[in-house]
Amino acid sequence: MKRFLLFGVLFGVCYSGASWLAMQRASLPSWAFPFEQHVPFVPWMAYVYLTIIPALLVAPLLLRDELRAFATTLCWETVIACAFFVVYPLTTSFHRPPVSMLAFRVADALNLEANEFPSLHVAFAVTCAWVYGRRRRGVILSPAEGEGSPRKSQEILRFAQDDKRTVFWITWCVLVSASAWLTWEHQLIDLLGGAVLAWACIQREIVWAELCCLVQCARFSRRHVRYFVIFLAIWGPSLLHWRRTRVIRFAFVTAQWIDDLLDGDRPSKRDPLLIVDELLARRFTREPLPRLMAALFRELKPQDEFLDLIREMRLDRLRLGERWTAAPLEEHHRRTFALSVDLMLQLTGCRTRATEVMPLVDALAWCSVFRDLDDDLAKGLINIPLEVTDAEAWSRDEHARALRTLRESENAIAALSDRKAQRILGVFQRSIEKFAAGRLENREAVSTAQDGRPAVP
Repeated sequence: MKRFLLFGVLFGVCYSGASWLAMQRASLPSWAFPFEQHVPFVPWMAYVYLTIIPALLVAPLLLRDELRAFATTLCWETVIACAFFVVYPLTTSFHRPPVSMLAFRVADALNLEANEFPSLHVAFAVTCAWVYGRRRRGVILSPAEGEGSPRKSQEILRFAQDDKRTVFWITWCVLVSASAWLTWEHQLIDLLGGAVLAWACIQREIVWAELCCLVQCARFSRRHVRYFVIFLAIWGPSLLHWRRTRVIRFAFVTAQWIDDLLDGDRPSKRDPLLIVDELLARRFTREPLPRLMAALFRELKPQDEFLDLIREMRLDRLRLGERWTAAPLEEHHRRTFALSVDLMLQLTGCRTRATEVMPLVDALAWCSVFRDLDDDLAKGLINIPLEVTDAEAWSRDEHARALRTLRESENAIAALSDRKAQRILGVFQRSIEKFAAGRLENREAVSTAQDGRPAVP
């Protein structure tokens, strides 16, 4: 309730203050389409226009736990819209005739002057329709509410559908928006701006997560060009199915971010293990990584599989400075990439599972080890088994084994009946083949291993 009262105060101060500041200017421009000169003037639509007031006032009666999220959304809309009103105030191109109707005079007085784009009236109407139209028996579920996450810390609105109520509130929203136009209070561009503003504020966590993913991909790509290739491979096809592929984008960035954190590629003021343990416990704070993972879990169905992958990745942090024997080290790499491949296949809607392409899993593990061998050794992450005494010979043997594994994985992929999985896995197959064919023995890594630098016991 306090947040809702805060909205009322914020709206009163910002809305009236923005109008006063705008009216200090000598003249104001207007944004209008040529055809709007033919829009009819319908004064009685002011009755519809004013229904936004009771729609907002009943919120404390209809909403309970979700009232805070609703009020927060209204506050965001108010602040953003008033910033537009101050920076670029507008007026309408309409010239209304004198009207004595009380409802119209009240509506006109409430609208003030110069608070045109974006229309807060439309933004509030869209938000109310979204909230009330998706309620069911007084229960509203927030899309920011992943399993195990605190409801009060999540503030986007997504609700269980109720068809009849939804139709009613959508119709009401359209009528209220139309009334702002037909009473000549707003231009059409104002209405569109208000709708976009409402969508952006309602979906602000998703919008933030999408932008965060872009920023993180740029950060990954600065470290190595292969991440830019992955970015293109994921974001390119996403353009045609943006909503459906959102979970893939979120999952890739979240997993890579956690991997960088655990491997030491991402500086952190806190112990990475503590951060990851909080994520595993689903304690999602407002810090960027937990916030992104919360966004992922709102979209992700195989959450336990993702957490299993994180637990396996966590072992890399625990084994820094340690040299494992061949069997547990190989099993750790195999399990890490089996979980990764399985998750990727599930998220892309494939029927195939990692157990059907284990040779490819082993090839991915080999590629990961030798691709980053130098960097990992420098960080104390030792992927050379304890039994190895001749690192050069071990490197040659592993390379020969990888070539045999690649032939087996090629056959395994070709035998799949899942054509979509064939296409996706074929990309990885060709990438590893290219790496294997062009790979030269890394003398520096071998020498480092033999000499015991940096910390190979």
